[in-house]
Amino acid sequence: MTMNPRSDEKSPELAMRAQGLQINTIDELARVAKMMADSGFFADAHSAAQAGVKILAGQAWGIDPFSAMTGIHLIQGRPTVGAGLMAAKVKGSGRYDYRVRDMSDKECRIEFFEGGESIGVRAFTIEDAKAAGVAFKTSKGYPTSWAKFPRNMLFARAMSNGVRWYCPDVF
Repeated sequence: MTMNPRSDEKSPELAMRAQGLQINTIDELARVAKMMADSGFFADAHSAAQAGVKILAGQAWGIDPFSAMTGIHLIQGRPTVGAGLMAAKVKGSGRYDYRVRDMSDKECRIEFFEGGESIGVRAFTIEDAKAAGVAFKTSKGYPTSWAKFPRNMLFARAMSNGVRWYCPDVF
């Protein structure tokens, strides 16, 4: 909680804002999920049930509802944590950190640290993406994110691999 500047009392409103919305009952989940789905702001959550799954997944991983809606993606019917949330969890852990060592349209290399000490480097290249069959796929005739934003996609893969190898306990 934070201190109220006009007194010595703690301000629960400010504390709630800092922590994010806490959902404690299925009714609260249903109301928030409906509001999120009805907003139309989240392309992969067209129904309250889909929004609810993203919010529940977020709660399981220590992620507030709004961050879950923006950073957890439903890919092939499965909730998946996005690279932005992974990076934030690593930086916010107090135990781990990372540095991007190389970033281009061909490769991303990220070094991971624990307590300030290097614990390893994960890289992902366009060649890795091609071998995995994910680079430059098209959907309905349009290029996917790999074709449009290769650096972002290489970062996402290097980050997710690094988190799995070096700091899986952030989730």
